[in-house]
Amino acid sequence: MGGFVWFRCGNCRYEEHDLGVGHGREEMPFLSLFRCDSCHSVGSTWIFADRVPRCTLCYHDAVTLLPEDVSQLPCPKCGGPAVFERIEGEWR
Repeated sequence: MGGFVWFRCGNCRYEEHDLGVGHGREEMPFLSLFRCDSCHSVGSTWIFADRVPRCTLCYHDAVTLLPEDVSQLPCPKCGGPAVFERIEGEWR
């Protein structure tokens, strides 16, 4: 089962909400958090065994996959401290 996280910056108020992470009934595909090296966004993307992961905003394939337990990351907009917050809810 998967869950949801929010990404929030304390400085500039940049937010990404309802980012899905985890997997459904099957192990593949699954949703992973990423940071895009091209458009500098943060999000979640589907990971397939035979495909290159892409940014969900600009579709570029230069993404850095983040560990499932990541809690902090510099804000992609201002570089300030930003956090991932786990929120209630799950998806299947």
